[in-house]
Amino acid sequence: MPRSSRAIPASSVPQAHKSQLKHATRISLLVPVWFFALHILALVLFALGFLLSRPILPDIAVKSASYSSPDVILPRAFKRTVVILIDALRHDFIGSSGDGNEAYYLNVLTTPLMLSVSQPEHAAVFKIIADPPTTTLQRLKALTTGSLPTFIDAGSNFNGAEVTEDSWIGQVLSSRGDGRTAFAGDDTWLSLFPSLSHGAYEDKNLTFPYESFNVWDLHTVDAGVTSHIWPVLERRDDWDVLIAHYLGVDHAGHRFGPDTPQMKEKLLEMDTVVKNVVNAIKDDDETLLVVLGDHGMDDKGDHGGDSKGEVEAGLFLYSSRPFLAPVDQAETINQIDLVPTLSFLLDIPVPFNNLGSPIASAMLGPDRNFQQLASACRIVAEQIHGYRSHHPSFEGTDEITEIYSAASEAWNASEDYERISELYLAYQKQNLKTCRERWARFDVPSMVAGIVVFLASFGALGVFYATFDDSLECPSNYLNFLAPKIGLGGLTGLAVGAGLGYLQSRIVIATGFGLAMGSILGFVKGMHRIPGVKSPVSKWTVLALLATILHGILFASNSYVVWEARSLSFLLVSFGFILLAASFRLPDAKLRATAVFHSLVFIIQSRVAEYPRICREEQLPFCTSNFYASTASSVSSLTALIILFVTAVTLPAIIRSFLRTSASYEGSAPLWVGTGLRVVLLLIGLYWTLDYVEADPNSQAYVEQLKMYKYVVSRLLFGVTVVGAPLAWFRGFPLCLRVEMANNQQKIKQALQNGDMDTASKTSPVSVEIIGFGNTYGSLYLLLFVSVFAAVSLCMKPVGGIAMAGMVYQILTLLELGDVLDLFTISPIVTPTVIALMSTQYYFATGHQATLASIQWDVAFLFTESIRPPLTHIALIFNTLGPFILAGLAVPLTVFYKLSPSPRDFGASEAIMGRVVRAGTGAMIYAGGLALTNCIMTVILRRHLMVWKIFAPRFMLAGATVIAIDLAIVASTFFAGKVIEGVYDVFG
Repeated sequence: MPRSSRAIPASSVPQAHKSQLKHATRISLLVPVWFFALHILALVLFALGFLLSRPILPDIAVKSASYSSPDVILPRAFKRTVVILIDALRHDFIGSSGDGNEAYYLNVLTTPLMLSVSQPEHAAVFKIIADPPTTTLQRLKALTTGSLPTFIDAGSNFNGAEVTEDSWIGQVLSSRGDGRTAFAGDDTWLSLFPSLSHGAYEDKNLTFPYESFNVWDLHTVDAGVTSHIWPVLERRDDWDVLIAHYLGVDHAGHRFGPDTPQMKEKLLEMDTVVKNVVNAIKDDDETLLVVLGDHGMDDKGDHGGDSKGEVEAGLFLYSSRPFLAPVDQAETINQIDLVPTLSFLLDIPVPFNNLGSPIASAMLGPDRNFQQLASACRIVAEQIHGYRSHHPSFEGTDEITEIYSAASEAWNASEDYERISELYLAYQKQNLKTCRERWARFDVPSMVAGIVVFLASFGALGVFYATFDDSLECPSNYLNFLAPKIGLGGLTGLAVGAGLGYLQSRIVIATGFGLAMGSILGFVKGMHRIPGVKSPVSKWTVLALLATILHGILFASNSYVVWEARSLSFLLVSFGFILLAASFRLPDAKLRATAVFHSLVFIIQSRVAEYPRICREEQLPFCTSNFYASTASSVSSLTALIILFVTAVTLPAIIRSFLRTSASYEGSAPLWVGTGLRVVLLLIGLYWTLDYVEADPNSQAYVEQLKMYKYVVSRLLFGVTVVGAPLAWFRGFPLCLRVEMANNQQKIKQALQNGDMDTASKTSPVSVEIIGFGNTYGSLYLLLFVSVFAAVSLCMKPVGGIAMAGMVYQILTLLELGDVLDLFTISPIVTPTVIALMSTQYYFATGHQATLASIQWDVAFLFTESIRPPLTHIALIFNTLGPFILAGLAVPLTVFYKLSPSPRDFGASEAIMGRVVRAGTGAMIYAGGLALTNCIMTVILRRHLMVWKIFAPRFMLAGATVIAIDLAIVASTFFAGKVIEGVYDVFG
């Protein structure tokens, strides 16, 4: 085994040099911070033009003269309405397949269908189509206002703001008196409609909210809602609308999947609830029952996208009074059609922003009175026409106005109410179609501005990388010169942009663009006085840029975006074969064998990383998910748990083997890696084992105890990995060195006896040998990297934790190849680029896709039963962006790996800091280049059929990637500076 050691004399570190080095490490942070700021500005500018929002009109509807017109006949209204919202109630959950399908969710919630068949004038089941995004908050907005969401609304699902536009909830409260609502269930309602919490009046509390996002809890909310609604139902004079929002079906889908015994159990429970409510109001013909789902779920139990299962929800209407025209059980309507329908049945004005149409069956009534339907359609058409006249998006839509005029003329000139209804409905449907198209208009200048900033920052990164090379004797002087130029240019651009933006009424876009471009122009101006590139471009550098370009080109095709993981595997395997070819060219047989071995391992690792996956809808049936126990479950398999425990034992041994190649498994390394990391990984395995047992139906009697044990383990691990280990590293400076002292008196005496006076005079009486000296920087930084890996692994599902261990192993393999093939010197950009490329591959390997539905929201409750900042946010960030964070933190290892200090050489220490900064720009070039090409392709394909389903989520992932990698580079540059300062304190 090779031993890296060195005997050095004691020395004192000049205080002035220590101060200069500290300044050099601090000012070096300005580089990644500046490029990070440029990327943020570019993302914001592009997103302002691409991720659209919808203008909201604050107008409140009032009953027009048409309501009291003699020829207007509306259905008889109900005094009370019970709304039971079963979250994620997919349409086929209340239907029957009729084909012998034995799925757990079929033929369970049977009461709605049975009543609609036996009492067609009293009950009806509908399939309602929800507009994506199919997230709860957006669906609640649509179900109460009748408006359409836009894509960017999905991001507010966990931060809902009060609904300021008109809604039937607001109309009920204003027209029937404050406090005439009762509510129990998902507290999202209270964030949207705070006035619901005013349901306590006359000492009668009618509001019972529950936290909604703990998808691991199937029963608490549902049991609470059920316990509260029965007493409220008995006090019918105290309320006009009772809302009960159940969450168990949605949580069962997220936790276990739709086709599971747990889902059957929840649907049976909901069937009992519906049956009991029907029985409670069967003698009350003044109460209407509405049972519906806000959205559906896909085959794995998730939602957020626009797949068939996600957008198809169920709706059931019932009253003991006959009020419906019999309908076809397969009838499909828009979800927002419920808004005007409820408005008429509650005798309130149709909300001002409504875009839905009244449900024909409820307006016709049991006697099929088309005058009632035509009257309702006319009022809704007038409401929509008034909305259009106030909205800025509808200029130049005269053809739709002509349809409205034709319907109005028919109303005045004819009593053919069936034809009049058809005309008004045609107007409403055409308007809805136009709204969907109009609100997909993009702000192209803003998008172009974002692309220009990305392109300019990409060029600046390339110039910086090319000039900030080893030829610079003092990198800090370079940065000291450029920093004022960049700052002055940014301030000038900010002022100019603000002025022009004020004149053009686009101050946000102009200011951001001016700030970014001004700082880049300042950088360009400063570059005139910097020496040019002094070394030729390496073929490895060309290869790194080619990999970035090839990855970016994938975004030109929706098919390549869908199958991106396989393309990345191909790129990494191809790079592995290039490494293999280069390994055979090494002259030294031992080095050649080492390089060939690690190249083959790298190729195998790239292929293995492709195996763990969750398939997105577009990949079916050519893809099979294997991340969980089954394709329709969110519970990990027993096999994954076994492999996780095997990983806990083997990964520390693998890291130890790499450290031993430089004799660095000394000092703190055995405690940190051999003991600490292994214990942490075993405890992570224990946590997921407890979770596995808790999910077993046979363990229901012990759920509370298991949950308590889980939180004890997870919080202990959080304290150790997220807080304790990084703090111990930062404060303790755990060098992986061992000092051996040797007494040379006998050696001197022997030399004197032999007459060798020269040897005797040069030999020190006592010598000091430092074991692990040759990897002082790398081994120290590796301990920090391992600590962050442990924290990220804690927030991963079992297969995700295994994949992250594979990523660590592959990074170490690449570092070994970089050392043997001298890639760190030949091309400092190639290894950071490949590590960044690997991060995207491992993003997919940890069970994620470029879709909203793949976000593993349930990990938010690893540490607590409810949302508790910052624990919730840390868990979600580490789970979703962990591979990118690890990749950015690994970049300094491409400089530090097997790097020894240069005693009494201040310039060498500062040069190392310069190399770290340069390596960081390499990773930022990849991340920024990827975001740039993504933005370009998104602009080109913005009218593509799959823009919101495929390209918009991929743009959001590219934005998250560049933010995560850039921030990790900033953090790694800071920690690398601490390593350099600390090593200089010891050996300087």
